Amino acid sequence: MTGAVRNSYEDEPAASDVLDALGDECSRVILSAAASEPMTAKELTEHCDVSPATVYRRINTLLDNELLVESFEFDADSARQKVYRTTFEHVEVDVTESGFEVTPHQYGDGPYHLLQLLSEMPFKHIDVDPGENELNVSIGLTDDLFERFLALWGDRNQYPNP
Repeated sequence: MTGAVRNSYEDEPAASDVLDALGDECSRVILSAAASEPMTAKELTEHCDVSPATVYRRINTLLDNELLVESFEFDADSARQKVYRTTFEHVEVDVTESGFEVTPHQYGDGPYHLLQLLSEMPFKHIDVDPGENELNVSIGLTDDLFERFLALWGDRNQYPNP
């Protein structure tokens, strides 16, 4: 899935369909199981407390909503088998005037994480240089956040206290 799923897009699953799929317990079990490694329908059925027919229906719904993808692998006997894998790591749900927007974020979707982090930062000052594609910011952090930053990004001598 490449972007937000909105109620108005006809070529993408409707946000309500995605939310309905995520609201189903069997679908959530399938997505959780297939997130760690690709699994066959039989393996997914073993994780669910429902009939194989129900698992197949949920798999088809998840495929239709692009929350699950299917591919083929070869087992130990060189037999080809269909496997399923979850396509996202987390889902963002926004409520707008026109309805809901659902945005599944792929594994390793680094730019999303950076933008999410930046949207929550208390900027004091911002300098923008469009010619160099450069953004310089000054961020006011609490003592706790400053200490956590230092723990993540280097030793205290490298980043002296202002």
